[in-house]
Amino acid sequence: MKIEGSFEVSVTPKALWDLLQDPEFLKEVMPGCKEIKQTGEDEFVGIIEAKVGAIASQYTTKFSIHDKNPPHSYRMHLEGEGKGGFVRADVNVSLEPSEAGTLLKYAGNVAIGGTIARIGQRLLDAAAKMLLNQGFKALKKKVEERAAQ
Repeated sequence: MKIEGSFEVSVTPKALWDLLQDPEFLKEVMPGCKEIKQTGEDEFVGIIEAKVGAIASQYTTKFSIHDKNPPHSYRMHLEGEGKGGFVRADVNVSLEPSEAGTLLKYAGNVAIGGTIARIGQRLLDAAAKMLLNQGFKALKKKVEERAAQ
């Protein structure tokens, strides 16, 4: 499944970049994230709970950051496994200066398999969009709260 989109926040690309490298900040804004720890340079492991339709599962998730070009862009690779199946994603993220502060753009591919994938592509697409929107709303809110401090 392809994902792509963009949104603006009212901080500089450098300020947003720094927040996106902070595991505690990521835990605050990722829907269902119960834990996230840095395990190496640009490598993280976390526990994420997700529910799609009637299927709820906890996923042990590994994240890694590649092709870093601070504070402009990076590529994130994610692999998660749980009772409900697996998820794998490769996403390119770019941060561009804008009138409001920063335009964050993302584009990538997500593969989902196992029990969770059997519920149907349309429901998965809708759930993925909902989780992305929740995450970006939380990110925008937290970024703007921190900028106001």
